[in-house]
Amino acid sequence: MAIETALISAPSRADNRIFGRYLLERVILACERAGVRRFFVQAPAHQHSQVAVSLGSFRSHPKITLVDKFDKCLQDGVDPNAQCISFAGNLVFSRLQLKRVLADAATDPDRVLRFSSSDADRGGEIAVGPMRRLLEEGGLRNEPLRRATGELPFALNGRPEDRDEAEVRLARSLRHETADKDAAMARLLDRKISWRISLRLARTRITPNQVTIANTFFGVICAWMFTIPSYGWRLAAALMFLVSITIDGVDGELARLQMSETEWGGRLDLITDNIVHVAIFAGVFIGAYRTSANSVFLWLLPIQLGGFALCALATYLAFKLSGDRAQAFINKVERVSGRDFAYMLFGFALFNAIDWFCWGTAFGTYVFALTLMWLTMRWNRAQPPRENQRATVEEA
Repeated sequence: MAIETALISAPSRADNRIFGRYLLERVILACERAGVRRFFVQAPAHQHSQVAVSLGSFRSHPKITLVDKFDKCLQDGVDPNAQCISFAGNLVFSRLQLKRVLADAATDPDRVLRFSSSDADRGGEIAVGPMRRLLEEGGLRNEPLRRATGELPFALNGRPEDRDEAEVRLARSLRHETADKDAAMARLLDRKISWRISLRLARTRITPNQVTIANTFFGVICAWMFTIPSYGWRLAAALMFLVSITIDGVDGELARLQMSETEWGGRLDLITDNIVHVAIFAGVFIGAYRTSANSVFLWLLPIQLGGFALCALATYLAFKLSGDRAQAFINKVERVSGRDFAYMLFGFALFNAIDWFCWGTAFGTYVFALTLMWLTMRWNRAQPPRENQRATVEEA
């Protein structure tokens, strides 16, 4: 459901900061990322200058209008029957929570649906519906109350512990945002650890890109340790690599908590991940050669790297698929192409059988890449032509 306008009752604690961003700024930024393009922030006229400070990076945004009454937004040419979302209270909510609210409201677009906050006082509310009905006297109060699923939204109600509670809830919700894409061990273990690390780092001046760079160096050190012909060193390297893959999720989580996601940050994460993967495989094969003095592992290394490159190409082709139906397929690809192989590597290192890991990955990467390419082409052929899709939409 497309919602282009938001009505925001200026929070009484708009200048409170959650992970470094003003409360009001976080609400606007979350809405903007959900597709909202027009914002009306209601506050008494004498408080407009104070509220403007709490807009943070949106202080001079042309699509944000400060009003003393929401009725004035209709004078700006806003369609009174257009779908709108409103916020009341000192709300803190996650991107996933907002997505669920909009999805729930889309099932009944002609009514005003209300979602209360999950704090003890129920001190905040999100409402979605036609603007005319949102602005009608009693329109919000007369509609049935429906709570959104999950722990959020949460409203700050003046208690000293409210901000800490809100931040913990936001951090804890991170693992639910990536559940559809994470591999099995990432969901069962990595994310349960990483969100706690992200929570602590988000309260500092450390940036996501700094975490990415630091973890890249850590991964390269693990790769060097794999080259040492010693059971103890290689086992320690495998264990440290498990730590590295857990930290690998922190940079993205930290960016979401601080609401500082950038395209460059995503590219940096992808590039450094591939650098670490190549380094790890090179270290494993070189270590196997130095331990066994068998030159076959030096020949297997370029074969394995070729398979790794083919896997990267196959994944790229899968990610090029577009459309809502393709997203479910892409999520499955992300799950099976995750970093769970690190747990397999640790198992082989524990039983001093890394040689078998080398043989398996040298040829297994080709099997995975070719299978993924075949599945991608099969999925693509099963979809109707774009012309048919367009005609179907027009008929609907």
